[in-house]
Amino acid sequence: MSNQDPNWQKPAASEEHPVFSEAPVFQPPVKLKHSGPGIASFIMSLVSLIGYIILAIMVINLMAHFSQYQTMNPEVALQQTGTVMIPFIFLGSLLLNCSGLVVGIIGIALKNRKKTFAITGLIINALIIVGFIALLAIGLSIPNSTADIYPSSVQSL
Repeated sequence: MSNQDPNWQKPAASEEHPVFSEAPVFQPPVKLKHSGPGIASFIMSLVSLIGYIILAIMVINLMAHFSQYQTMNPEVALQQTGTVMIPFIFLGSLLLNCSGLVVGIIGIALKNRKKTFAITGLIINALIIVGFIALLAIGLSIPNSTADIYPSSVQSL
């Protein structure tokens, strides 16, 4: 004959002997690698920034030449060193910004990776693109004042 109630269950091992219960195992922190696309986005943002700086230097040099000689002759502009490269540098830098923006988003979306470079590259690329759009909007909002600067170039209709 048993004195035990049929509804009574035997306690689990941890309740029976707390000394033998499973203690949480210490796991050292896992060192995460940097995101490859994040590093690529950061490098793309720096290269495009350097491209824009070179572009600004070239345009300032060209404008200084025009103000010195008071001519807007396209033949003279093409003779300037590197003038032909201005649109290619601009489009290349803009393409690098747009692709760096996409690669930065991919770098942020990766799991188990550090996101420092991805976030930095994404912010720099986005700021450059927003700055470009702002400069474009400012340039389009300024009225055409060529008649004030060069009155002889305005033809009477």
